Amino acid sequence: MNQWISAVNGYYYPYLIYHVSHERNVFPQLGIPSDEAVVAHAMPKVEVCLQVLEHELSRGWEFLLGPQLSLADFFMLPIIHGFGFAPEAQAMYPNFPTICAWRERMESLPTMKRFRAAQPPRGPIEHARRWVVSHRPKY
Repeated sequence: MNQWISAVNGYYYPYLIYHVSHERNVFPQLGIPSDEAVVAHAMPKVEVCLQVLEHELSRGWEFLLGPQLSLADFFMLPIIHGFGFAPEAQAMYPNFPTICAWRERMESLPTMKRFRAAQPPRGPIEHARRWVVSHRPKY
């Protein structure tokens, strides 16, 4: 579990969210153009991340560590969900059916249904305007 959480923090979040999702979803909602170089730099790493996740989930397990749900699944889900809004994800996810099946299992959990129902409508993240200056990745 700790290895997966470390991978989420060290690889999945930085490339799928920090590099791609922010550039494709967060900044454009604020009228800030995407930095295509940031996205291009991340995409080969995103591909590797998704290949590793697909391989591990292809062992026939329901969840990342086997038949039992763990914190690792809950660390991974928001990354896979958030990246899913990017056009790159929409093009890539059909090539990763085991990830898609895992995500559907996760989203069908009663706790996730309650969580999603309690969320406010998705809108621009206003404080992200500062990220362009102070938080945008330098590759």
